[in-house]
Amino acid sequence: MKRSFTLFILSLITGICQAQTIDTSALHILQKSFDKLAAMKTIHYRITMVDTMKRENSFHVSWFTVNGTIKKNAYWHLRLENKAEWLVRGDTLYKKETPDAQVVFTKDWDRHKVGSSSIHSILGTTRPRLDKSLALLKFVRDTSAGEFYVIDESYNFSSEDRKGDSKVNRYFIDKKSLFAYRRIMHGMFMDEGKEAIDIYDFSVSLDTNPVAFKPAVFFDTPAVEESDRFETLKTGTVSPLFKATDLRTGKRISLNALKGKVIVLDFWYLSCYPCRQLMPKLQKLQDKFGKENVLVVGINPRDVDSKTIIKFLNEKHISYPQYYQTEKWVGWDYKLQAFPTTLVLGKDGKVKLVETGFGEATESNLENAIKKELETKIHTN
Repeated sequence: MKRSFTLFILSLITGICQAQTIDTSALHILQKSFDKLAAMKTIHYRITMVDTMKRENSFHVSWFTVNGTIKKNAYWHLRLENKAEWLVRGDTLYKKETPDAQVVFTKDWDRHKVGSSSIHSILGTTRPRLDKSLALLKFVRDTSAGEFYVIDESYNFSSEDRKGDSKVNRYFIDKKSLFAYRRIMHGMFMDEGKEAIDIYDFSVSLDTNPVAFKPAVFFDTPAVEESDRFETLKTGTVSPLFKATDLRTGKRISLNALKGKVIVLDFWYLSCYPCRQLMPKLQKLQDKFGKENVLVVGINPRDVDSKTIIKFLNEKHISYPQYYQTEKWVGWDYKLQAFPTTLVLGKDGKVKLVETGFGEATESNLENAIKKELETKIHTN
């Protein structure tokens, strides 16, 4: 499968390199498809995105499916796979992570990340047009063949910071309805001096049997501002309890079962590059302090395919315990603002250190916090 996927991408790039042309009839099809969607006052849809990342010699794949409703000039409502609901009104994002949870809102949210769940991920939010950076726009095959128009689009980047980067889009548009069902985006760039590839595959369909959005049910409790409720978890706080599934054994376990050890709790997910950079450092800490009743624990609250996660862990020689399928969205209890977020929990179950992201001092900060907690235990005896 990996070989066939690579051959597809190579054929895509080869076709683009061989011709630098603009087919205005292809542009007109994209514009008609955009106009048809833009004319709809209410859109109920289902979108699936598959994110494939190539870094060095390894592939990492993650995906999500979202059901959405866009009511023109009113709101945009999302139902996520983990039963969370998001609502965008104006410049405000409202989030309800479980049916019984309180609604929180913020005006400081990642438009790009949330926007990947929109039906507009296919053609964008502005009408397709000719642009000076557009290098190619053409039909991939004879327009009389098949049920879909297949259109390729590529861009050239001339700025120094993006020199050598490439971006390719392939669109699939139904000939009868002019509905854009799919877009594959291939991006190639340099990451820390090494070639990196990101491939986003968006597939969308109209939902003919949508679940009605009921504002009165969504806002059944007063909404609170996210910045007021979710600050970074403070040291000295008792670590919130949760249950998760052991990736390797399939058994459910509670964080409470680990009490009595010094725990290094790392929240991560597969497509998070800083997370992957940190993990070998955490393995070193486990190897160094494991005999002193210290346990590094990985928590993946996003990815759902255990085989894919285990394959990645084996490739990177990560052997410390890993858990997924958390009982609830632990990010809210642990006030996660970014990934990775790594905590050192004392033997008393309290938070001793919170590290967000990965930097030069992360490993030493974690090691110092572990040593301090071990020394504290010795002194109390």
